[in-house]
Amino acid sequence: MKAKITMVVSAVLAIVMLSCSADYKKTKSGLVYKIFSGGSKDSAAGFNNIVKYNVVYKINDSLLYDSHGKMPEFFVVSPQIVGSYSPFEIFTQVKKGDSVVTTQLVDTLFKKGMQQQIPFAKKGDNIKTFIKVIEIFRVDSIARKDYEAEVAKDTPRQQKEAQEADAKQKVIEEKEMQDYFAAKKITPVKAPKGTYVLINEKGSGEPATIGKFLTVKYAGRALKDDKPFDAGVYIFQLGPGNVIQGWHDGLALFNKGGKGTLYVPGTLAYGAQQGPAGPYAALIFDVEVLNISDTQEQADAAKRVTDSLAAKNLPRTN
Repeated sequence: MKAKITMVVSAVLAIVMLSCSADYKKTKSGLVYKIFSGGSKDSAAGFNNIVKYNVVYKINDSLLYDSHGKMPEFFVVSPQIVGSYSPFEIFTQVKKGDSVVTTQLVDTLFKKGMQQQIPFAKKGDNIKTFIKVIEIFRVDSIARKDYEAEVAKDTPRQQKEAQEADAKQKVIEEKEMQDYFAAKKITPVKAPKGTYVLINEKGSGEPATIGKFLTVKYAGRALKDDKPFDAGVYIFQLGPGNVIQGWHDGLALFNKGGKGTLYVPGTLAYGAQQGPAGPYAALIFDVEVLNISDTQEQADAAKRVTDSLAAKNLPRTN
């Protein structure tokens, strides 16, 4: 399989070499392109047809993406592509088996306001796209069936890559954590899923168990620079509640009245999402378990009493 993929990619690169000396055309929008005929006698793709293809994206001489060995791309041809200054603009000219080379100038893309879509690019760069048309579907139901088959075929690869990436990320995060602990001279305990917890007071009240509603006072900061990003009081259900996994993992080690600090690896915080400190950022939360209740209603009621007493500057009852 690997040899076959290498042969396909080599064929694409051969097209690149040929394209260096080939005569290019230009669309009205300014897109530079060249179509290499695959010899098909079929008609070109029309509006509402679905093009199935493999693609290679490069910026200057650097590879951005290669779909070979992965799931092919599917694209519905629509009138919106006309004048779009994108590789899809020439899809109404392609037939099954054709190969396509297009060149986009980053300067032109920036003028069209696409800086956010290509944050890796800078002025003067060019983006080259190499497309191999696998099939053109005229009937939506046939395209849908083929798409579903490709998804099923590609799912094991995606799962394997995700697992490998997750394993690598966890190694990076573990080193980051241990370096931080060594620098701070602290020895927190590790919760079952990987959150580290420094328990100052375990608490003498009811234990935090799955299904209970926890009222938690917290102050969050980024591990990389100790910069604060949020603080407050939050109620959530341990287990299914809407908080990061690091909270479910770490707060289960406390009882009511417990105080301590959670050190949450990026994969147990916001993962690839931006989050308060960036993608895969490790977070620190100083926490206090103010209350543990059986229901959301009980938790809300207890918090209202606490808030009322605080407003009157009265001592809180247990």
